[in-house]
Amino acid sequence: MMRRSQLSSAPLTVALAVGAALCWTVPAAAQTAATVGVTTTTLSASTTVATSTSSATTTTSTSALVPVTGVVTGGAESVSFSGKAKVSANVVTDPDFGGTPTVVLSIDLSGLSGVGASTRKKYVTADGEVINRRLAAGDIVQYTFPFYENGASAMSARVGSVSFNLSFDVNTLKLTGATGSIGSP
Repeated sequence: MMRRSQLSSAPLTVALAVGAALCWTVPAAAQTAATVGVTTTTLSASTTVATSTSSATTTTSTSALVPVTGVVTGGAESVSFSGKAKVSANVVTDPDFGGTPTVVLSIDLSGLSGVGASTRKKYVTADGEVINRRLAAGDIVQYTFPFYENGASAMSARVGSVSFNLSFDVNTLKLTGATGSIGSP
């Protein structure tokens, strides 16, 4: 008698979840806008369910346009940044082992630009990051990013630091709030 390993369904479950996420989404009932001072963070969400013969994986996707401002000091001059970052949070459940859901964050900083304090030159970044985290009601994500003078080579890049304060509803698996800031590493 052949025995089939229970772990052999895990790759199938993940493949089905990813395939379903790409092919089929159910739009959220509403969009949410949270006002922070004069700036607005806009959130939208959708949920996808993928089922295999042994389990069901749920992926809840939420995206937000997050206003980000701050100053990177040091180097030839200080650079003041502003703009909106696109933060996408895909929360994936673990039906096979019942572990804490995983948040796959995709962060796009290409909507930010900076201005040099003394030269008034424009600085840009095209940075994008993908970060995996365990789902928690609150999470602070920090990382460094390259930026450079508009039109210059990326080889001349300097480094700034970006920080996001994220809030999640652990019951609905949705991103419910996000703020961002920039500083020096």
